[in-house]
Amino acid sequence: MGRYIKKVTRVGSIGPNEERGFGIWVGYDIAGVEDDLSEQGLVRVDDWTDAQLKERGVVTFMSIEPEKLGIQRKR
Repeated sequence: MGRYIKKVTRVGSIGPNEERGFGIWVGYDIAGVEDDLSEQGLVRVDDWTDAQLKERGVVTFMSIEPEKLGIQRKR
């Protein structure tokens, strides 16, 4: 299992000043994958510290099957 983060951007409004185009980092534990997935926008963070993850606002990881993210497992 590999641990990855991905920046998800949204265009919308938040707050009274209607800021647009904000992004958040999402953490994934991807079953059966330990590859470089940078082409899919995923950054492998297996060796990152909690402090490094916290800088991006990532405190939890969601377990997910790779197919849900459009990733094919190597056989």
